[in-house]
Amino acid sequence: MKKVNYLALSGLLLSSCAFMPAQAATDTMAKKEMSQAIVTKLDINKANAEQLTALPGVGMKKAGEIVKYRELNGNFKSVDELVNVKGIGVKMVAKIIDMVKV
Repeated sequence: MKKVNYLALSGLLLSSCAFMPAQAATDTMAKKEMSQAIVTKLDINKANAEQLTALPGVGMKKAGEIVKYRELNGNFKSVDELVNVKGIGVKMVAKIIDMVKV
């Protein structure tokens, strides 16, 4: 029969449990930050290129195209008008529609 060092085993179990509350707190903070980010919508008529890169799938090139389109055509009248911007399609607009406003 194998001898088990219960003292070492209990220390191992306690040390692995000690990280759980810290991880839960981190997860809670991340969820809170995400919900706050969703509440604050980015105004596509006022945002500069750097701010627009915060949107998923929008890098500097697409952000530049959004700003360029706005400069040439005036302010967006609706978020759906983003499909007229080079490099942005219906799928991307659907992905970011809840994160932006006009």
